[in-house]
Amino acid sequence: MSFPRVHFLSNYFLNGDDNRLIMGLCLKHMFISLILAATISSCGGGGDQFASYKREYLGKAQIGSSVTKQITLQNPSLSKVQHISGLNFDTGTNSSGNFRIDKVEVGGVAQNPKTKDISIPAGSILQIYITYEPLSLDTTIANYGGWATGQEARWSPKKPPEKDKNETDAVKAMTVLISKDAPIENTPIEEDSEEDAATHRAIIAAVYDYPQAGTVQIEVVGEAIAGPEGEISAAGGGGECPDAADTLCYTGGFAIELPDIMATGPKELKMTGPAVFKLVGSTVTTDMSTFPAELLVLKGNGPGEPLEGKPINAVSIVLSGAEGVTATGTFDGSRLEINGIAFRIRVVLGEITEADINPGLQAAVDFAIKDLTLETTKPFTNGSITLKIDTTLSKEPSGNAMFDQFLGNARVVVTMDGTLAVN
Repeated sequence: MSFPRVHFLSNYFLNGDDNRLIMGLCLKHMFISLILAATISSCGGGGDQFASYKREYLGKAQIGSSVTKQITLQNPSLSKVQHISGLNFDTGTNSSGNFRIDKVEVGGVAQNPKTKDISIPAGSILQIYITYEPLSLDTTIANYGGWATGQEARWSPKKPPEKDKNETDAVKAMTVLISKDAPIENTPIEEDSEEDAATHRAIIAAVYDYPQAGTVQIEVVGEAIAGPEGEISAAGGGGECPDAADTLCYTGGFAIELPDIMATGPKELKMTGPAVFKLVGSTVTTDMSTFPAELLVLKGNGPGEPLEGKPINAVSIVLSGAEGVTATGTFDGSRLEINGIAFRIRVVLGEITEADINPGLQAAVDFAIKDLTLETTKPFTNGSITLKIDTTLSKEPSGNAMFDQFLGNARVVVTMDGTLAVN
C-alpha cells in the first residue's frame, strides 16, 4: 500500500527511514485510540446500553404447562450505580396474560417491590425471571422489532382462468372441478399452517433514570402448542371439580369484608373456579397458584363511600392464589384447617370485569399476603361447610403510599360458605 501525499512531503523534510518510522507511529497511535474508544464505550455505560432492544426466546410450552427463563441485564460500569425507576410489561403488549414476571433480583438478592426503584451496583447484574404460560392458541397480533405476527388473514382473489378458445365452457368447468390444482378464489394466506400452534409475544420495558435516562426493551417470545389432551385454551373458570381420587374440592360462596373501608358489610364475590386440595390420609395440601381469582370493585369517593376523600373514584382489587406457595393442613372428616394460605393482591385503577383477569393483568399495585389461616366455622355436614380467614394487613402492605392510605392496617375477613366434595 502506498501513501503518495505523505511520500511527496517526506521528500522535503525526511529521508526514507524517518518516513517509515513516522508512518508506523501514526498507525500504532490510531490502533490504540480505537481500542481505548471501544473500551470506554463498553465499560463506561455508553448511550447504546440505555436505548437497546433485544429478543429473548422462552421456548415451547403446552397449554396447561409453563417454562421459566432468567433474563439478565448487566451494569458494565466499574464505578457508577444504575437506577431503574420502573420495570414492567409495556402497555398492551401482554394483555392476554401469557407471560408474567415472577421475581427480580440484583446480584441474586430479591427486589421488593420488583417493578420499581431498583438499584444495580457497579459491575452487578439485574436478573429478571419470566414465566411463559400460554393460555390459548391465538397468535399475538403485533408488529414490532421488524416482525409482524397474528395479522388477520389476507384475502388474495384469484383471476378466473381465461377461456380456452378450443374448449367449451362446460368442458372447462368440469376440468376445474376434477383438477387437483383447481384455483380456489379468495383463499386466505395464513402465516402459520399449523393449526395447533401459536406464537406469543410481549415487551418488557426497563426505564432507567440514572446515570442516564433511557429505556431497554426486551421482547419475550414463546410458542404454544395444544395440551396433552388436545386442549387449545387454559382459560376457563367456573369449572367443575375434578374426578381425581384423594382430593377435596370446594365450590360456592366467597364473601369478603373490609370493616374499616366498607360500611355495607360483606360483599359476595364470584369465584372463577373451584378450590382444589390434595388429601392424603388426614393431611391436606394445596398449591396456592391454582386458587381461583375473585374480583372486588370499590367505587365512590364521596361521603360515606369506600374511597371517601381519596383522589380516585374506583379501584378494582383482584384476589388470587400466590405463586410458589404450598399451604398445608388437616381434614378430620368434619373440620378443615389449613396454614400458610397466601393470596396475591392486584389493585387496578378504575373498574374492570372478570373477563379482564389474567396472569399478566397490568396493575398499579401487586403484592402478596402470606401466612394466613383457613379454619372451619361450621363443620362439614351433608356436603356443606363454612370456612373463614380473618387477618389484619400491615401498615404498608402494598408499598404504595396512595393505596396504603386505605389498605394499611385494614382488617380483612373472608367467608367461604358452600359445598365440599370429598373424593
